[in-house]
Amino acid sequence: MPKEILEISNVSVKFGDAMILKNISFSVNEKEIVGIIGPNGCGKTTLLNAISGFVPLESGTISYNGQDIMDLPPYKRAQLGIGRSFQHAGIFRDLSVEDNIVIGLEKAEKYPWYWMFTPKFRNKTDRTVKESLEEVDLLAHRKSLAGILSGGQIRLLELARLKLFHGNILLIDEPTAGVAPVLRTQLAAIIRKLNREHGFAIVVIEHNLKFLFDLVDKVVVLVDGEKYMEGKPEEIQKDKRLQEIYFGGSV
Repeated sequence: MPKEILEISNVSVKFGDAMILKNISFSVNEKEIVGIIGPNGCGKTTLLNAISGFVPLESGTISYNGQDIMDLPPYKRAQLGIGRSFQHAGIFRDLSVEDNIVIGLEKAEKYPWYWMFTPKFRNKTDRTVKESLEEVDLLAHRKSLAGILSGGQIRLLELARLKLFHGNILLIDEPTAGVAPVLRTQLAAIIRKLNREHGFAIVVIEHNLKFLFDLVDKVVVLVDGEKYMEGKPEEIQKDKRLQEIYFGGSV
């Protein structure tokens, strides 16, 4: 039986007088990819913010590997093993592509301050940078400023950094936003690799439904801040109300 690593139970989030999320419940199993979909403003990103600790809950509980994480700030949740990417890619645009990987590696491996003076650390860093950038087809841009990359290449760089994270679940927000269609297949392949080869469970928000349905094991549908439905992609696509209202008649 699959091991449950994340449990969201009756989670509600309120901003002022507005209830953004209302009694949301679902779980994520080890090495499972879960998609979150729904109309704009339905609370998808707020849900990821609640899981990662950036917004407080009005009610409900969140547990990770059986541990209640309600009182933990974001950095503590990250230390436990919950990784996060954001809708607006979290890279350092004024640094080189290589330096973006190095910073991720320094944090993940807890390098000592003097690492750059030590051949062992320098060699390991050089090898990791090369492998990470080759995997996302960015090695030719190693010395380029990250800010000059295309939207899709920036997403690939962000995923290359996430691979270095020491944890077992990643929360990914809108990976195809601003990405040219030609790179979407590559993005999907990298996300699958993070899941299948590197062992991450993944929760992903995505508006591109074909991209999402080809990628995930399970879909959670939010409508007006509530969970409308949960199921396999083929089950979600058969729902008549979603076909008419959300999918526009078909996917």
